[in-house]
Amino acid sequence: MIQLYYGDGKGKTTAAAGASVRAAGRGRQVWFAQFMKGQESGELAVFSKVEGIRVLRCGRDFPFFRIMTEAEKKELMQIHNRMLEKILTALQKGQTDFVVLDEITHACRFELADTELLERILESGKGEGTEILLTGRSPSRHLLEVSDYITEMQCIRHPYEKGVLARRGVEL
Repeated sequence: MIQLYYGDGKGKTTAAAGASVRAAGRGRQVWFAQFMKGQESGELAVFSKVEGIRVLRCGRDFPFFRIMTEAEKKELMQIHNRMLEKILTALQKGQTDFVVLDEITHACRFELADTELLERILESGKGEGTEILLTGRSPSRHLLEVSDYITEMQCIRHPYEKGVLARRGVEL
């Protein structure tokens, strides 16, 4: 099935990380791919200690989309597409049965990931027992239509609004 965690609220990645740990704890082979993010986080530190979770990332931190150069956008799109290709191959070869595409909605919305590759992953994941979990803000109408589970996370209040930056162990 396809799960979608979206919205402007905190906790999408953390919820996806929790689902990944649960799946790995039950013997699933989890591939956790982070799009649009290069900064280390607490979830990733734990994943290195959990058998059955493989992490795919950008490898470096890019600036926010609105201040990226065209060269940075092109480089990030290439990185994202290589990640999607690896995931598609892993699904086709039966190397994973639980895939998280963290912040994929942003990558697609900003045209920093090939939506056709994403569609092929969603099709490949329709096999019995395969789970695909997508996160991000502002998902496309199509992703809303094809998802079996949809959870919207809404921000009511956040310390960022008062100038408090992301805190290690809480947001990072």
